[in-house]
Amino acid sequence: MPLHRHEVKLNVVRFDFGLRYQLGEQWRLEAALPYEIKSQDANIQEVDPIENPEQREAMLLNQDIHHRNATYRGVSDMDLLLGYSKHGILWQHDMLTAKFGTTIPIGKTEEDPWILGDMGKQHLHIQFGTGTFNPIADVRYNFPVYGGLRGNVSVRSKVPFYENSKTYRGSWDVTYTGGLNYHVTDWLSLQTSYLGLYQSYAHWDGEIDINTGLRFSMASLGASIATPYNVPLTITLMLPIQQETLYDDSASGNDAFKLGTLVSVTALYSF
Repeated sequence: MPLHRHEVKLNVVRFDFGLRYQLGEQWRLEAALPYEIKSQDANIQEVDPIENPEQREAMLLNQDIHHRNATYRGVSDMDLLLGYSKHGILWQHDMLTAKFGTTIPIGKTEEDPWILGDMGKQHLHIQFGTGTFNPIADVRYNFPVYGGLRGNVSVRSKVPFYENSKTYRGSWDVTYTGGLNYHVTDWLSLQTSYLGLYQSYAHWDGEIDINTGLRFSMASLGASIATPYNVPLTITLMLPIQQETLYDDSASGNDAFKLGTLVSVTALYSF
């Protein structure tokens, strides 16, 4: 069989629907429900020329077992968090926010793709959830710098500690950010920030999933605009700086992805 590679592109559109309920001056309950559209485009990239039509057909059939041109839609795991906010930690106008809670496993999960692949059966590596309740901790600190300029730092972690009924145990991850927000006018503010993420390996039946395990960092630029009807709109462009998979694929390669440019649009409505 001529040497070839599977090239897979995945475009993700994500909608987050959230609710906040104020329990008092400092406490609130938050829920977030994501809905995702994942569009997969799979192709064969020739390393050696493929001249035999039967060989090309066999490669395409093998590709369809692992990756297909398809679009998948569904809700992902829900977040349920209890938040606490306090002003005046170090300065008069700073604010600390701490949130603790768990994911709610409502997203669709898959059977072990490695076993199905070895059996020559069609399978998916794409999941919409982990099938487990995963504790979440999220701490943010916002502070004044000068005039309309404010700084912010945050750290968030999610820790799956058991496997689901299909033997999948998700990755634990830590996300950390640091940034600045400048209030230009009553209706416009600008933001810039740095984001880093460390994601551990996920496991199937105790075995490492080599498609997981990632370190990456991004820079973001954004603007928030006050619109009518009390619905502020925020548009953010996120550009990759560095990315590294934990699995060493220099010898044989794997299915790990490379992150592209991201665009985020956020609208908030208070009632």
